[in-house]
Amino acid sequence: MKLNKCYMRLIEIGCLGLIPSIALANDLPGSVSESYVSFGLSHTQSDNITQSYTDKQSGYEQQADLGVGYYNQTATNRTALDYAAYYTTYSEDSLDNEGDVSGSLNINQQLFSKNLMLNLTHYRRTYLLDKAGLDVPDNTGDRDVFTVNPVWTIPYSERAGVELDYDFTATRYSDDDNQESNRNGVGVTWYNALNAKARLDVSTDVKKIDYLSSDFDYIQTNVNTSINGQLRKGTYLVQVGYTHLNSDQGDEGGAIFKLSYSYQFSRQTLSISAQRELSDSSLGSGIDAEDNSNESASDDVEIQWVDRIDLQHQFYITNRLSNSNSLYYQQETEVVDDDVDPRWGGNVFQFTKHQKN
Repeated sequence: MKLNKCYMRLIEIGCLGLIPSIALANDLPGSVSESYVSFGLSHTQSDNITQSYTDKQSGYEQQADLGVGYYNQTATNRTALDYAAYYTTYSEDSLDNEGDVSGSLNINQQLFSKNLMLNLTHYRRTYLLDKAGLDVPDNTGDRDVFTVNPVWTIPYSERAGVELDYDFTATRYSDDDNQESNRNGVGVTWYNALNAKARLDVSTDVKKIDYLSSDFDYIQTNVNTSINGQLRKGTYLVQVGYTHLNSDQGDEGGAIFKLSYSYQFSRQTLSISAQRELSDSSLGSGIDAEDNSNESASDDVEIQWVDRIDLQHQFYITNRLSNSNSLYYQQETEVVDDDVDPRWGGNVFQFTKHQKN
């Protein structure tokens, strides 16, 4: 198995993070909804902006994006829809400017009782220009990710219980069968509300990932323990665990974690997070999509350790207008040969206008 480099996408699914979790308007009893429009600029730095094994060059990309979104929640259903268009320029002359559109739809629906939820997600990315000027299937056409995730909660007291879930995710490309995959996963979580402000979760899940156009498949097992809750004027998450990957190429294992804290003061929110995870090329590396591959590696399966640190700041200028800024550092370490690709960048001047519905 030969591994390739990932192309950095900071904004791709960031619009969902802009949708407030606190409702600003009541349409009907038990119903809240909101829409928004956002505009952002970002800068990404890389020591391999050409995404090439043979021609590594330091450089940057700068991106402008325009997004729209809608959020609605009732007593039994939650719907989130966002769409954004991007235009990117590069410091390296050999890379052509490019543009693309991405969007996602998330539906969380209560079934029969409040203890049975069905989560449905569809994400699509459409390339308007050939990425990096390369005639590579990964860099044109459409990329779709479909997820079906039922979750059954079995409470055995007012503060504790068990959650059982099944996850099916299908990744499809309009013109690149080599990166298409199916993944099936099952998970069990034991939860306990320690008090009114903290909850403890212990979970394990097993996923089988199959690449449809090849014989390659692997099984990934995760074990996690997490505590989340409220601390002073903010919220926190402490999650530590272990992941193990089993494939024909051998086994790989290591620690995974996520640490985050979001502090609210006045009209501002300041958040910091750090995490480590194992990801593959069909879904992208972490929150980043695998798109800007060089031609020789475009059809390879890629599995990487992803380490990332984020610092985000959001300021509500008015009740309907907010500004978001963020900085990040990320490095991707290839499982097979331990090559490391560090990146850093930021999102500045991300203005979002919220509209009551």
